[in-house]
Formats: sequence, structure tokens, C-alpha cells
Amino acid sequence: MKPVVGIDSSVIVEELDQEKVRELNSLAEIVYFNPYAPEDQIVSLLRDAIAIVDRKAKISSKIIRELRNLKLIARTGAGVDETRVDLKAAKERDIIITYNPGGNSVAVAELTIMLAIALYRKVIPLALSVKAGKWSELKPKDTMGHELEGKAWGILGFGNIGKRVAQLVTSLNCKVLGYDPYVSSEIMEKHGVKSLSLEELLSKSDIISIHVPLTESTRHLINSERLKTMKKTAILINVSRGGIIDDKALYESLRNGEIAGAALDTPEEEPVKVDNPLLSLDNVIITPHIGGSTFEASIKNANSAVEEVIRFLKGLPPLVPFRY
Repeated sequence: MKPVVGIDSSVIVEELDQEKVRELNSLAEIVYFNPYAPEDQIVSLLRDAIAIVDRKAKISSKIIRELRNLKLIARTGAGVDETRVDLKAAKERDIIITYNPGGNSVAVAELTIMLAIALYRKVIPLALSVKAGKWSELKPKDTMGHELEGKAWGILGFGNIGKRVAQLVTSLNCKVLGYDPYVSSEIMEKHGVKSLSLEELLSKSDIISIHVPLTESTRHLINSERLKTMKKTAILINVSRGGIIDDKALYESLRNGEIAGAALDTPEEEPVKVDNPLLSLDNVIITPHIGGSTFEASIKNANSAVEEVIRFLKGLPPLVPFRY
């Protein structure tokens, strides 16, 4: 009997390297599962699974506990944290986790720039006005936005994505500032970025983009107190993980005019509920966690995850294991 491998159905299997898919099919029985399904349904489908290819699912402690044969979680994403895997439960079971650091850096960096421009140029409210037949009702002030050139762009987190954002905004003639306690000022300077403390970055930046993992030290890193230190004209972009910004504090800050706007690809609660107060604000953009959702990044990362499963089934060591 072949071992069972679960594949998150948000992975576009038709676009994968079909030779890898055929090899995986020869080694295992493939079971596809809805990443947003209730835990009990996922457990029922994957009860015998030895490995999971995960893109959007949260592999919870319950799932880990009840899938007694599970030995490998192959993440298609660039990060590993509690939003996708219960790390305590996985570590207790000695489950191998693999991932793709840097695999979506181009996709996420490009989305970051797009969100900044969309906020600065009021793209969404203006497009909706046109669709509603209100073009002629727009006043000149309604259509005025801002340019990126010359603005101070603060990058919070200087890993693969932060570096890519720095490269892009430097080409747009922004003044680039950075904060990362794990990266030296010399490394930032080599990328044309001025290293600052978190407090300095928040107070001096016109645009702040967040590119840090969610950990105990970064949860609610951007809270009510820190939002108050930002410029009233500043915009805030989170393309990293929900929970790094205190979304309730962000709503109050935006409602009170303490900052000018925000774009969240990763809100604190996913999926966002329709009664989330942030959705009522015109100066907020929320996208459904699409940072890495390009065909190029998704295919590359999914192929890597499938390759990790194939290696595991053949008794070979993982290429990129997560270190607990």
C-alpha cells in the first residue's frame, strides 16, 4: 500500500512540473484537501497522511495530534510561523517542516509598491466612483494624490523581501530607511539604506512597509503608542503577517486622523469578517493575503515543496528544513 500525501487544493497542480507530479503519484496516494475546511474534515481526509504539502491551511495542534502517521509538512511559502503551523505540537512530534525562504520575495515586494501607489493615488475609491457613474461629480481635490519620488520609505525587517523592496524604491528615488535588530548597519548601507532605531524609523518615514515574521517579540509591534509617533501624513503597509499590527489600534488611529492610510495584505484575522471596522474606512485597502500569489512564485515554491516530499519518500534529507 502506498503512503498517503495530502496536498492543499489551493496549490495549482496543473501548473506544476508534471514530471515531479508523476513521480509523486508513483510513490504515494495523493489526497487533496480544502485548506479552509474545518479541522475535523481535514483530519478525516488525511488521517493516514505521512506528508502534507501546505499553502494556505493552518496545520493546528489538533490536526498534528490526530494525524498519527504525519512526518513531514512541506510549506510552499517563504515563512514558517504559528499562522500556518502549530510549532509546539509539530516539535513535540519531531515533524520535519520545509519551506522556501526568498521564494516569493519578488511577488511580495511588487505588491508592496503597488499598495503604496494605490493608497497615494486613491486608486480604489476613484475607480469605484467611475464604475458608479460619478466621474463628473469628482472635484479636483478628490482626484489629487502623491508621488513616491522623494519620500522617506521605512522598511521594517531587512530580509529577502525587505532587500527587494529597498532595491525597487531606490529606483523610484525614495530615501530608504531601515530597521532590523538582526541586520548590521553596514549591511544596510551596502544596499543604500540608512539604519535607524524603530522609534526613529516610525517618526521619520512617509511610508512604512512591514516585512518581519510573527513571533512573540513582533506581535503587536505596531501598537497604539507607536502609531501615535508616526507622521499624520504617513501610510502603513503590512505584507508580512497579521498580528504584527494591532488592528483595533490601527482602526482608531486611522479614524482619528493620526496616520493617513493603511494597506493590509495580512490583517490580524483571516478571512476578514464583513463587520470588521477597517472595511468601513476609505483610506484602507485590505487584500486576501495575496503577497506570494503570482503564478511565477506559486509554481516555483510548490515545485520545491513537492520535491521535498519526493526526497522524503525516497529517504533523502530535506533541502531546506525549518530549524525549531
